[in-house]
Amino acid sequence: MRKKYEKSEFALVRLRKGDDLPDTLLKELREMEVTSAAILFGVGMLEESVIGYWDGERGEYLKDTIKEPAELVHLSGTLAEGESIHLHVALARRDHKLSGGHLFSAKVAVVAEIGVVVLPKGTLKREMDEDVGLNLLVL
Repeated sequence: MRKKYEKSEFALVRLRKGDDLPDTLLKELREMEVTSAAILFGVGMLEESVIGYWDGERGEYLKDTIKEPAELVHLSGTLAEGESIHLHVALARRDHKLSGGHLFSAKVAVVAEIGVVVLPKGTLKREMDEDVGLNLLVL
């Protein structure tokens, strides 16, 4: 489910239990013909979350899986032209400890509500930065 607010560039996307985040979010944005966007926030609950920490020395992500349901306390990221979505997440576990990092995948455990600023087509693009070893936004 989604809603774009007319006379603004703001959209809300609601994902339901079992939806795959980020794949379903990307699908919803593409159905709205959005190619560039800033993901401002996300709240809800996720499970089976795969997050990563970028180890610059090794040039790779160190991944961790959070199988149990965890509160989605923050979600942010970008959608760049011709790229998949890039998301970072903060998740609160049952013991109230936070885990976070790059979001590779997750299933919605209950609901996820995500706020997006839609940017003009072609606004955001990424290019490989050989020094860093990552695709960075072109400024």
